[in-house]
Amino acid sequence: MNPFRYSGPVGPEDVIDREQELRSLLSTADSANNSRLLAPREFGKTSLLRKLLHLADKQGWVTVYVDFFGILTLADAAQRVENAYREQFQGDLATWFESVRRRFTRGQLGGGPVPGSVEVDLSPQAEQPLIDRLATPKQVLERRGLRSLIVFDEFQDVLSAREDADEVIRAEIQHHGEAASYVFAGSEIGMMRELFADRRRAFFRQAQRVDLKPLDDADLGEYISELFRASGRLVEPAALSALLDRVEGHPRTAMLLAHELWERVPADGAADIQLFDAAERAALEKAAADLRGLWRGLSKSQRGLLTTLARGEKPYSRNRSDAGNGGSTTQKAIAALVDAGELVEVAGGGYRIVDPFFAELLRRDWSP
Repeated sequence: MNPFRYSGPVGPEDVIDREQELRSLLSTADSANNSRLLAPREFGKTSLLRKLLHLADKQGWVTVYVDFFGILTLADAAQRVENAYREQFQGDLATWFESVRRRFTRGQLGGGPVPGSVEVDLSPQAEQPLIDRLATPKQVLERRGLRSLIVFDEFQDVLSAREDADEVIRAEIQHHGEAASYVFAGSEIGMMRELFADRRRAFFRQAQRVDLKPLDDADLGEYISELFRASGRLVEPAALSALLDRVEGHPRTAMLLAHELWERVPADGAADIQLFDAAERAALEKAAADLRGLWRGLSKSQRGLLTTLARGEKPYSRNRSDAGNGGSTTQKAIAALVDAGELVEVAGGGYRIVDPFFAELLRRDWSP
């Protein structure tokens, strides 16, 4: 079976080159503080979080992962939290929580689907179900003497439930002390910045920032080579070098291209540069299909900016349509794409497209 998985998070054993980030997250949790993890889409964030919880579990923490992606109401948020505890608590703790959840006010959420209404309810009654469930780690420490490490993934989506949802959440968890440490993770860079870097927000300066950088070439190359060897195939140096150059440390792109390369190598064979060229064409075709929807959702100025950067040109070049008005349109496009995680600022100035296949397609005059 092809060992390279690109369509979802990988297991803890397959996380590459994230030791520094893991040490930082665990150290912050040990000191009863919180972290926020920022990463563009498809950059290995969820895989890293899974490994973090795996390591914390081995160290004796009670670990819970809550995914807030797509929530629409505070009732949605409360149900996600409750479901996470029910599904992830083990043994006696699971039995204890089953009795605790029965003390929640009957009719608040029930055990079934959350009602479909998405009207914003500003009443204290709308907040209470979420507050009750958020209090669980404090009770775990009081009743069982165990500390909890809680991950809130896609945390920026709480703002879709209610503009002050972050205030509701912080009002409860700020009293947890050593009962729980939290990791707030998100892929919408702009919204996460608003939540944690805006002094008007409840979580301003309340969590240590950790960013995910591109994977190190040496670690990534070693990982790919080892998976080839373990599956009875080899990858020649020229092919491996070409792969590392193309993916620029992007986790999902690396796994996609390695997957396509492995597919073209016969058992007991070796991947050479000719097979790499064929694998790259196939991988770009798959990437193009995935990126088509993203492209169509961009404004004209954002498309023009991305094309300009992909071709190695400066975003404020004279031939750009907004050069005469100080580049205000370009500035807005840059800000929007950085906030969305499609662009990242590079050392020394300038910007880079995060997904190297996106940039390569634009260099090839891609027609979505």
